[in-house]
Amino acid sequence: MPPVYDLILQRKGELQTETVQVADAAQAWRLGRERYPNCIRGVVRRDSSAAEPSKRR
Repeated sequence: MPPVYDLILQRKGELQTETVQVADAAQAWRLGRERYPNCIRGVVRRDSSAAEPSKRR
């Protein structure tokens, strides 16, 4: 199973996350820039021991 990353997005002045499973951080950035070109602010890899990925907030 690929690693889990959170895309950090800023929408209407609020930070939100979108959880994705991709091969690496570079791919997470590419996906974030494709889907959310004007609001992607960061990418964070989740620890493999962390709980299940959260749903969109």
